[in-house]
Amino acid sequence: GCKEDEFLALGKDKEGYLFPDTYFFLPTARASEVIKAMENNFKNKIRAVDVDIKNFGKPLQDVITMASIIEGEASKFDDRRTIAGILWKRLEIGLLLQVDVAFKYVNGKTTFSISKDDLKIDSPYNTYLYKGLPPTPINNPGLEAIKAAITPIKTPYLFYLSDPKGNFHYARDHDGHVLN
Repeated sequence: GCKEDEFLALGKDKEGYLFPDTYFFLPTARASEVIKAMENNFKNKIRAVDVDIKNFGKPLQDVITMASIIEGEASKFDDRRTIAGILWKRLEIGLLLQVDVAFKYVNGKTTFSISKDDLKIDSPYNTYLYKGLPPTPINNPGLEAIKAAITPIKTPYLFYLSDPKGNFHYARDHDGHVLN
C-alpha cells in the first residue's frame, strides 16, 4: 500500500503540481500510483485554463507558485483575486511579498502564531527577507486559486491583512496598514 514516507519523498519535488481533489484508491495502491494520478489530474484540470495562463504572460511556475500563496491566504474568490492583484503589483515594483502563509512551509506556523524571531529565519521561502516569489510552490493550489492568480483585480492597495474572522482589510500605504 501507499506508505506516507514514500509518498512524501516521491511528492517532494512535485509540490504545486499534485492536484488537491478527492481520490479513490485500493488499499494496495502504491505511493507512485497515487502521485501519478494526482499529477495526471493536475494536467487535466490545468488544461481548462491553459490558454488563459498563456495569455496572462507569466511562466506556469510563477502562476502556480502565486496560486499556492493565494490558496493559503484567502478562501473567497474575490479576496483571492484582490490579493493576487496586490502581490503581482508588489513583485512588479520590487517590494517584498511579506506573506505569512509561507511560514507554514518554513516552520509550520500560521499567521496568528508567527513571532518577530520567525520573520528573521533565513530561508528562501521567507518572503520577509527575500524578494520575489518563493523558489517553489508552498502547497498544491486548487483551480480557483490558479484562476485568481491569472485574473487579478487591480486596486490602489499595496497591503492587506486578515482578522481572526477571515475578513480582509486593505491599505494603500504602510501607515494605513498599521492602522488596520
